Amino acid sequence: MKKIGSALAAAAIASVVATSGAHAAVINFAVSVLDGAGLGFTGATLDKSSAFNFDGSSLLVSSLGPGDASGLSPFPTPPDTVALAPTLIDYGSGTGSGPLAADVTKTWTGATGDKFTELLTDIGSINRATMNAITVTLTGTVNDSDGLFVDVPISLIFSANQVGGRGTSISAGFTNTTVTSGVAEPSTWVMLGLGFVGLGFAAVRRAKSQPVSLA
Repeated sequence: MKKIGSALAAAAIASVVATSGAHAAVINFAVSVLDGAGLGFTGATLDKSSAFNFDGSSLLVSSLGPGDASGLSPFPTPPDTVALAPTLIDYGSGTGSGPLAADVTKTWTGATGDKFTELLTDIGSINRATMNAITVTLTGTVNDSDGLFVDVPISLIFSANQVGGRGTSISAGFTNTTVTSGVAEPSTWVMLGLGFVGLGFAAVRRAKSQPVSLA
């Protein structure tokens, strides 16, 4: 009986691990930055800029990656949009990591009404190696109203280029990716409970079967 109880517990816990992995969720989508009267940067050239302004721009979802759980729709269907606040991202004049001059909040609503809030607080890296271009990696956390993501680490990689130098049109966009968020379904929690019950049952049986020694 001890062996049966232990086997049931092991099987239940193994099922928990498998089920959690099967229902992992990620955020993985790309955005194109279009138009915007205030679209531009602060600095002599884009590669030497210290801030980028998205004011008035349309942030259109352009593609979804494998397993994306953002609930967004890209082109060719009417593409969804995301919102940034503030619209100015101040990443400073350096190239290393560190805190953002001001936190940036990115929000969107998925197809089922799930509301996402992404808080970007830090600079992961800045690439200024290409003339009239820049790539900035921002990091933070993401949450959603359905509880699929709870303070899950996330990164936003923003890239912009301006062929021909300042005064010409700017092409910009960014990608969003998360560390996998493993979310167990209700059946998983039931199996987890059965696993612990099985372990407890085996422990009790083992204790009862052992003789008591007298000093």
